[in-house]
Amino acid sequence: MNIAVCDDEEKVRVYIRKRIEMQSEHSRIMEFSSGGALLAYWQQKDRERIDILFLDISMAGADKMETAEQILKWKEARKEPLWGELPLLIFVTSSPECMPKSFADTAFQYLVKPVSGRAFEEVFAQAVREYRHLTARKRTESKEITVRIGNKTRTIMADDIYFIESSNRKIIVSIQDEEIECYGKIGEMENELGQGFFRIHKGYLVNMEHVDRYSRSEVLMKNGGRLLISKYKYPDFIKAYLAYISPPDNGLSENGI
Repeated sequence: MNIAVCDDEEKVRVYIRKRIEMQSEHSRIMEFSSGGALLAYWQQKDRERIDILFLDISMAGADKMETAEQILKWKEARKEPLWGELPLLIFVTSSPECMPKSFADTAFQYLVKPVSGRAFEEVFAQAVREYRHLTARKRTESKEITVRIGNKTRTIMADDIYFIESSNRKIIVSIQDEEIECYGKIGEMENELGQGFFRIHKGYLVNMEHVDRYSRSEVLMKNGGRLLISKYKYPDFIKAYLAYISPPDNGLSENGI
């Protein structure tokens, strides 16, 4: 479990860290002294996922609530739910009455400074339970694949994959705003991912959930990718795609570019 603490007061960060370690000794804890530092980390392509975020929304200077606003905008841009999804946002504030309703609705919980030990224990225990529930549900609902990048491995949710491209002896996995070059064979990925993915060309495997539109010569993905479709694959792709997007017993109709 990865936990981030963003607060411009070092004593608060130290206090929260100690409290976390008392209740969850195996968690990885990251500290950020400003909203800018947190946002810079958030934009890194190879960053560690943040599962629980303690965010001070009453920081001094220009940060204040702008950090929370930017995080919510990013989640909206990625069409992620603002609640019931990781990371769990726990707002820390000196003035709870000044917290906008939009933040109160999207936060998992909030803590008021000075944070008492009992209040922290209760909120953190709730967050851990919710984290376990969400990760268990995600494993049930969506597949994961593990890819090898050099000497490291990385886990990718199947739902996050837009398409996979074969490139020489490697593959390129395209997700929302990143391309991950790794070792592997596209045929093996096709077998592993199974239903919901279709091989439109010997060099392209697409997630039908992220198909925007298509023609006889190419498939346009929702992240802007334009992929060549084999004329031999086209008829089978049409059948598979229309079956995928159409409810049972409903009429089918093509959706071209």
